[in-house]
Amino acid sequence: MRIQKSVRAAVVASAAVVGLVVGSGSASAAVDDSNSVVDGGGNTITVSQSDTFINSVFPLDGSPLTREWFHNGRAIVDVTGPDAEDFSGTVTIGYQVGYPASLGGELTFDYTTPGLSISSDDFTLSDVLPQAGVGVTLEPGPGIETVEVASGAASGAHTEIQIANLHGTATNIAGNVSVRPYVQVVSDNGDVATTFGQPWRFN
Repeated sequence: MRIQKSVRAAVVASAAVVGLVVGSGSASAAVDDSNSVVDGGGNTITVSQSDTFINSVFPLDGSPLTREWFHNGRAIVDVTGPDAEDFSGTVTIGYQVGYPASLGGELTFDYTTPGLSISSDDFTLSDVLPQAGVGVTLEPGPGIETVEVASGAASGAHTEIQIANLHGTATNIAGNVSVRPYVQVVSDNGDVATTFGQPWRFN
């Protein structure tokens, strides 16, 4: 029964954010970065990013002042301790974006989430929900902008969210753009753990 509960929790969290992972995760997934916090009940809450790949592509608008990329990877929350199965909180996926100069620039992020219907211990995918997005206007710079892109529920001892082709664009930027992905988990009791990945630089 615990395994089924863990599966359902992972599905709900994933559908609320970007992608979908079913089961307890891949044992062979390469962990890129992680961070932990111990709550007041003696539970260790660990948040990780794995299989991270941010692919810079030629911008569709053809402008030398535009950077465009797609993000793939996994956000993972593991809880160990006496109350691990009862854990509940929120997972947030975001970026820190650094830039040397903005000429009225803007950051945009967009993604889609699969719909989900659950019946008893089974689940089925339904229609894809409308695309969601985030837009941020940049100061002249140089600067670093922190942007929360998506969030969802974490529940139980293991929650895994698959990020599939989360799309990002930076427009009207002079110079290189650096993108550092992060994942944060906040428990319902207010305990916080955040992990930052390596920066990816786009020329």
